[in-house]
Amino acid sequence: MEDRVKPSWAIRVIGPLIFVLGSLAAFSWFFYRVYSIFIGELPEIVVFDKGSFYMLGVGAGMLILAFVTVQEGWLDRQLSQTQSTFLTRLAVVSVVLIITVPHTIHYFADNYLESEGYSVCEEASHQWLFVRDIVYIHEPVSCNKTLVNKY
Repeated sequence: MEDRVKPSWAIRVIGPLIFVLGSLAAFSWFFYRVYSIFIGELPEIVVFDKGSFYMLGVGAGMLILAFVTVQEGWLDRQLSQTQSTFLTRLAVVSVVLIITVPHTIHYFADNYLESEGYSVCEEASHQWLFVRDIVYIHEPVSCNKTLVNKY
């Protein structure tokens, strides 16, 4: 695609920065939520936010886009066939991560939290489209709808 119009310098600079910052934010959010459920000290009310766990694949995808935009926008070099193949495979892996990671982590988190004495509070849990927030409570807390306002 040698005859394509080169984007402005602002787009070539700002685009990769947005992808890098978005990727860092997505990875930070993902790893913070993993830490808060599996490693950190558990409070009496734990909210499993399934939407947070989509961020691993989103961060990987944004990092791929950042690499491509830096190489083609900043360095003004076309991707080689090897790079293109490798990055395409990584992009497919990132989409697979978006689909599988939230369900896999939910399975492990559910088993872990139940082994720690937590139970699901259906009244306080809610779902919007495909994103579900599941509220787990420890024994002294009673399950009711007012828990939604406490977390």
